[in-house]
Amino acid sequence: MRMPQYFVEMLPEQVKKEFLYWTEYMESNLVFSLPDSELHTKEHCGRVLLYALLIGIQVSGCGKEGLCALAHASIFHDTCRQDDFLDVGHGARAASYYMKYCEQNKDLVFLEPAYLIMKYHDRDDKIGMEAIANARQEDKEQVIRLYGIFKDADALDRFRLGANGLDTRFLRTPEAMLLVDFARDLVKQTV
Repeated sequence: MRMPQYFVEMLPEQVKKEFLYWTEYMESNLVFSLPDSELHTKEHCGRVLLYALLIGIQVSGCGKEGLCALAHASIFHDTCRQDDFLDVGHGARAASYYMKYCEQNKDLVFLEPAYLIMKYHDRDDKIGMEAIANARQEDKEQVIRLYGIFKDADALDRFRLGANGLDTRFLRTPEAMLLVDFARDLVKQTV
């Protein structure tokens, strides 16, 4: 990922370590269905990862496992797109790819929250949160919280679509609101 070094250096140490690890993991191991996409790239997923980690470390109760689930969801979420437009269903395809990947690669432990976040990230919030609430997940509230963090992280990267790509009225967390200017600047530096 083409991240300016000064951006990496200014990151909180916990975020920097996780960001560097997971971007390298993604670059070295994951296959994207649309390798020539200009919108849903590994660079996009890397920025989503960064935003998710930055929001996650600020949200009370997110914890190490929550950050790990956000990392997994971030690097896998657009791997199975069939086109660059709406493509409803790419989340479920990515979640399936993630599950199979974890079964075949013992270096990555499958996390149900990451699977659920991915599976429903391309759906309306009401549908996604209802599906998560009905899943056989122990801590549904935590997964719904992570889902909101992830959706905000993905939304923050909408600046890659243009200066007016992000409508901040749709952000779910106050932590994401604090990253709007950072996201705008990061996209300018990396796209």
